[in-house]
Amino acid sequence: MKRWLALGCAVAAAFPAQGQESAVPQGYAFERPGVLADQYVWGLAHGVRLLALACAQAGQGAAAEAWVDWQEREAAQIEVMRVALSQYYFLRDDAPPDAIAAALRLSTSIDLAPDALAPACASLAEALAQPRYDLARRRAEFLEKK
Repeated sequence: MKRWLALGCAVAAAFPAQGQESAVPQGYAFERPGVLADQYVWGLAHGVRLLALACAQAGQGAAAEAWVDWQEREAAQIEVMRVALSQYYFLRDDAPPDAIAAALRLSTSIDLAPDALAPACASLAEALAQPRYDLARRRAEFLEKK
């Protein structure tokens, strides 16, 4: 509960009160390919995180461990994107990941039935080893298509 309260305060502090004008952009940066690439890849990383958390809550510890290993491998790219998106949305370098996810209007959880969640958890380690989950590579591929 304290974590959610702290998150709510962080998000509220980052956004202007209703009716106030702000230079902080909303939504996706279709006019800025580099920022758009960061937004796209951030969403991917966020989804992986949500799946790993759902797996951990369902007692699928191996999936959560695979996510921790993946996150350690991808830490540098995640940090670069966090800083860039912090600058884009909040005009500062230190916005927390949950505030960025809120700015992107990303889901806060994955609600899957156990029979749908189990195969996703069982295959997460194998999936995270694939090039599709190399975040720097995904960002570069996204920019090539733009």
